Amino acid sequence: MERTSRSSRQHPSVARSGATVRRSRGLAVALVVAVGLGVSLPADAVAEDVSNIPGAFVDVGIGARPMGMAGAVVVSSYGAGSLYWNPAGLAVGERSKEFSVDYADVMGLVPYTAASGAYRLSERYTLGIGLLYSGDEVLSETTVLLGAATSLSSLPWLDAGPMNVGATLRTRWASFGSPSSFEDNVSGSALGFGLDAGATIPVSDRVTFGIAARDILSTLSWESTTGGSYDESVPPALAFGIAATPHRNVLLELDVDKSLHQDSRDLVLLGAEVMLFDVAALRGGYRKELSHGELSEFSVGAGANVVAGSSVIGLDIAYLFGHLEDTLRLSMGFGL
Repeated sequence: MERTSRSSRQHPSVARSGATVRRSRGLAVALVVAVGLGVSLPADAVAEDVSNIPGAFVDVGIGARPMGMAGAVVVSSYGAGSLYWNPAGLAVGERSKEFSVDYADVMGLVPYTAASGAYRLSERYTLGIGLLYSGDEVLSETTVLLGAATSLSSLPWLDAGPMNVGATLRTRWASFGSPSSFEDNVSGSALGFGLDAGATIPVSDRVTFGIAARDILSTLSWESTTGGSYDESVPPALAFGIAATPHRNVLLELDVDKSLHQDSRDLVLLGAEVMLFDVAALRGGYRKELSHGELSEFSVGAGANVVAGSSVIGLDIAYLFGHLEDTLRLSMGFGL
């Protein structure tokens, strides 16, 4: 992800922050991945009725910088990549145009590729667009994101800096089918929508509060050769956090992801980022499930900026030590 320097529009907590396809084999792989990522399967969700699998479009975390901080970026996400985390972050940064590409291969089975861009219309308004794709011969999913954010600096109680607010509309497509080696011809497709909204609110020169509601409204309509037509929703979540910059080159953030669905989990997340000579960053993070404590993961990451004329190229890498399998994340960003 591209990192940008401090500007008058940037909220204090993120000042000076840094900026397919391997095939799965067979239907059993799709079922294992769904279970491993925390998707609940009904008892009758077997190979001959794969269309009953709920919880498509699982949130695996997009971007090497956010995942280097274990996903603790409700406040400190910014630029084009904030479409996936908190759309209010679109309003942060001084670059008028940004573009980023992200890649992750979850469990060595499910590749995720994402691309996103942001364009600043004026001093107050920024638009963003993103594309997220994952897929193989069993299941493919595509999400298009359209976001907008604005910076509010005229409110009388905003003495510490501007408040940023934003929203993202997600359009989702999916298709699934049995591999050619299976006798049963199970196939189908889906179309759906989701809505995210978020805000970052400065508390002081060094502390900022953030909140993001993900999929607060969502619907997913399926057509299946075995199940006919049916609807489901993507599990919503409410994330809120607080970020602090105890030093101009140090960022700390504490987040809580509150599940709003019985099949997902409440998480607490900690993230840290240290800038080195204004061109490189080191990151670390930890996240843990609050209720049963079964999930406990930590991550490390790094990033660097390369200035080329009036442009900036950002390179980021992260490694998440997961409860099922470790995952490497890669990102590249461009800013103009």
